[in-house]
Amino acid sequence: MRHALISIAVAVVAAFASHPLAAQAACGDSLATRGDTAGAIAACEAAVERDRQDAESHYRAGQWLQGSDKGRAEEHFRTAIRIQPDSGKYWLALADLLRTEDNVLARARVAGLVENARAAAREFGSEKLAEIEYRSGRIAWERYEQRAHRYLFIEDAIAVDGSVMMGEWKDVEDFFRRQVKPDPGDPGGDDRNEAEQYLRAALAADPRRVDAAGLLAVLLGEGERWDEAVALGRQLVRAVPDSGNAWAVLGMALVRTLRWADGQAAFDTALRRMTPAERAPYGNLGLLLKSVDQARFAGMTAAQQTQLDSLYWAVSQPLLLATVNEAQIEFYARLTYVMHRWADPFRSVQGYETDRGAVYLRYGPPDIWAAFGRGRQSQRDALESLESERNTIVWVYRPVQLRFMFSMTPGFARTTFSGDFRALYNEQRDLFPVRFDNVPAVADMDTILVQLAQFRGDGAATTELGVFSVMPIGHMARGAGVEQVPLTTAAIVRDGRMRDVRRDQRRETIQTGDSLQVERRTFRFELVPAEYLLRVEAELGGVERAARSTSLLALRRYGPDSLMLSDLVVANRLAPHDSAYSRWTDFFVEPSVGRFAPDAPVALLWEIYNLAPDSTGRARYAVELRITVRDIERKGFAARILGGIGDAVGLSAKGDDEVSLVYNREVTTAPGGRQVEYLTVDLENAPIATYVITLRVTDKLTQQVAEARRQITVTAAQQPPR
Repeated sequence: MRHALISIAVAVVAAFASHPLAAQAACGDSLATRGDTAGAIAACEAAVERDRQDAESHYRAGQWLQGSDKGRAEEHFRTAIRIQPDSGKYWLALADLLRTEDNVLARARVAGLVENARAAAREFGSEKLAEIEYRSGRIAWERYEQRAHRYLFIEDAIAVDGSVMMGEWKDVEDFFRRQVKPDPGDPGGDDRNEAEQYLRAALAADPRRVDAAGLLAVLLGEGERWDEAVALGRQLVRAVPDSGNAWAVLGMALVRTLRWADGQAAFDTALRRMTPAERAPYGNLGLLLKSVDQARFAGMTAAQQTQLDSLYWAVSQPLLLATVNEAQIEFYARLTYVMHRWADPFRSVQGYETDRGAVYLRYGPPDIWAAFGRGRQSQRDALESLESERNTIVWVYRPVQLRFMFSMTPGFARTTFSGDFRALYNEQRDLFPVRFDNVPAVADMDTILVQLAQFRGDGAATTELGVFSVMPIGHMARGAGVEQVPLTTAAIVRDGRMRDVRRDQRRETIQTGDSLQVERRTFRFELVPAEYLLRVEAELGGVERAARSTSLLALRRYGPDSLMLSDLVVANRLAPHDSAYSRWTDFFVEPSVGRFAPDAPVALLWEIYNLAPDSTGRARYAVELRITVRDIERKGFAARILGGIGDAVGLSAKGDDEVSLVYNREVTTAPGGRQVEYLTVDLENAPIATYVITLRVTDKLTQQVAEARRQITVTAAQQPPR
């Protein structure tokens, strides 16, 4: 019937189609190009005065007026439609104008106007056909958004209690276990299918429509059809190979099918081909930072922002042994997703500016996505009681116990934080700004435990770094079903610009099979004192498992004058290679990360620098070793020396929470006043607790004092680190 009415209307006004003034298709364009919008409006309205039936001039006048006088713009658009109802673009112009209105009744008419535009464009043709089909798909998708992920109440209830979501975690879990359940049907499925038809029609009319392809990729992902989205992305980049946004759609789909290397390559191409404006959000680290850091980032120069962005992602890369930065491209995929799913192109709102978009960018897809409400499909019906018909959407992130509640006004899926949840989001953003544990490379990553120790280097201006690591090979190889696997280990030191300063990378084949198996590796670097980032990594080839440790280093300088100590090294076992030892590298060290079983021996090693010799070349100094219980009430423990210092007779108790050892030494020092010492302590009846070992050395000649500390933990059972 609608098509018939349009055909009759076209016949009525056909006589005007050939009027000479109807050819004035660009009234005011030249003036508007020069920034003279008022002149453009005047030119178009003058054209309308000369010919009241000039639909194109009415359309142009409405275009120039919609930013300053929506009422007059609407009159011009309606007049253009009355004169030429077969023009889809005139219907679309009116729909676009009403879509920006705050008045809900005005917005409710948009869907019907777009339907008229689509009917006219399909029957009579239009250069705006692809745009109209896309708008139709967007509106159908927004109807789907109102019903998607629907949950039903098991018992009679009409609302989600925000206090439950803000309360104890056990109450949140109980709510989803006992009170609600997912709708077993396909809520909103008809709207989603309709949206897919329109979006495919838009791409058929114009295969270069990135916005239509992006929303369609999101829609396909909603049904776990990401492989289809990859095929769609490949078609898109063939149609518009120079579009960075097209390559981003492909990258998003590849990441969601876990093709990380291909996804990274696609996003690399995307960023190279984007305009600066298109690329800006992908470099906007403020979207992931704490509020105070967001403000600092916003105040930086473009060059500073680029540098910080590069540093941030270099630090965030899950494994430096790999070439793929899964964390960074996961952010790119999330950003592309929210830009297509939650953007409002009618109101120039970007997806990452919406509340759901902001949460999704930081925390990724929720573990529970639940929508509550009656979810009426008709926008007009929803107007009957707007507030009572508001949908509630709850997102839950189980591993980190985060939850957010949103309120959606029926009509166009505009969603904002509900109640106090904006304040909760602001609080959580500052406590826990971002997570990437939905990325397998991060979620499956084990932890390497490390002990770091600084020593004076061979050169006058260098510091030697000892890195003692314990790698959880047994846990990494769990379920692998192979006895021998290639193991790659590395210790990587990077400077403030995340450039490699030192890299010690080793490859070997190891035997597996013991779930408690650990591998201990020691690395040594000589470095100029400065601040560095240290990564220790291990990767098991063939089973795709990895482990890592990240440490920030501030290497100190060892001067030539004052008495100084190296860091105190704790180990399970240590022994000199032979009797001619003069420094820590002359020892066999079985690394420990500071965890010991009760009654286990604790081996200690340290170096002393700048001891002052007397006239005979001998240095005299006193050593005090204290072991203090830190964080429990203890019942008393004792300790004894097992070896390493000939004149040490034993540790004596001091009160209830400390044992100590004091002894004197007289030695012939090496050049630079260097002296290496070691001993092993057996903590008898040591309770499970954390202990602080304090080493204090006093030079008897100069009375200078130097001190070093190390913390250890006595634990019931030594489990492999994870």
